[in-house]
Amino acid sequence: MNDPRLPVTVLTGFLGSGKTTLLQNLMQRAEWKDTAVIINELGETGLDHLLVQHVAPYVRLLQSGCLCCSVRDDLTLTLADLHARRARGELRFERVVVETTGLADPMPVLHTLATHPDTARHFRLAGVATVVDAHNGFATLDRHEEARRQVAVADALLLAKTDLAPPEALELLEQRLARLNPSAPQHRVSHGALRSEHLLQLENPFLSKPQQRLGEPPRIGTTWLLRGTGSRTESVFMRSLKPHASDIQTQCLTVDEPFEAEAFQHWLALLTALRGERLLRFKGLIHIAETPDHPLVVHAAQHLVHPPVPLPAWPDAERRSRLVFITQGMEAGLIENTLLKLTGTRATPSAF
Repeated sequence: MNDPRLPVTVLTGFLGSGKTTLLQNLMQRAEWKDTAVIINELGETGLDHLLVQHVAPYVRLLQSGCLCCSVRDDLTLTLADLHARRARGELRFERVVVETTGLADPMPVLHTLATHPDTARHFRLAGVATVVDAHNGFATLDRHEEARRQVAVADALLLAKTDLAPPEALELLEQRLARLNPSAPQHRVSHGALRSEHLLQLENPFLSKPQQRLGEPPRIGTTWLLRGTGSRTESVFMRSLKPHASDIQTQCLTVDEPFEAEAFQHWLALLTALRGERLLRFKGLIHIAETPDHPLVVHAAQHLVHPPVPLPAWPDAERRSRLVFITQGMEAGLIENTLLKLTGTRATPSAF
């Protein structure tokens, strides 16, 4: 018997892994047009939804914390509102994708979807897709327990930025991921391109299952782990709740004056070269003097700076550069001071 509840896919992955790029790519395809998207961002950093809303019709933003910490109630309220508006005919969607912040432990989200009475009445967990940065993935798994947890609970592992990783390093990473989670199929992603069926098949696990290799354990994902109720499920959930490292900081800056392109690129290259290990994630919507009507979307993760992508237009009326940094152990004032010295522009702390 078909389950009438709407499927919810949780898209997770560590900072800078490529979740938003993948989501943007998927939302431009016809088979994903009837999708509601919920994006959670760490702190008051409302930027990712601006990058997705021009390709996805229904985008909701959850701010003020990780889904694994303080806004699980916001998630249930958001899903309840989406359901009510769909029932009234105000919205049309057939699935939901929840993109977590890069520091989220997905288990509390999955527990909420499985056990909250009102949520579970209308929505079902399709599965967890974890994006892994093929370029930085090995080092990230070494340093961050959150990244290892995200891999461990995945129903599918999506290896992003495979074009940037040497074949030998990519094979070693795939072997390590298989040791962490032998039941999750792995799919390589380049420039955010992924075959839709790799995620859509999570919604019906009995269709188009990947061929199981000889000696491999059954492909049973996180969805099955949470179908039980009672003390065993609850105890597993409670053990998964661990605080983030205390030296991880989120910093949001705005800059009123446009940047000269060469100066901005020089500053970002220097920052990543000198402090790349401490720069877990940078994302920016950048006002460039040479192209004032076409802001640049700029991403960086550790030492890697991705080629900037121009938007066809500003996503809203505010034409200021918006910069979001997630750092670990970064010296206070370093970002603002180097920005001023190398670009001549003064940044202002902001909650956006």
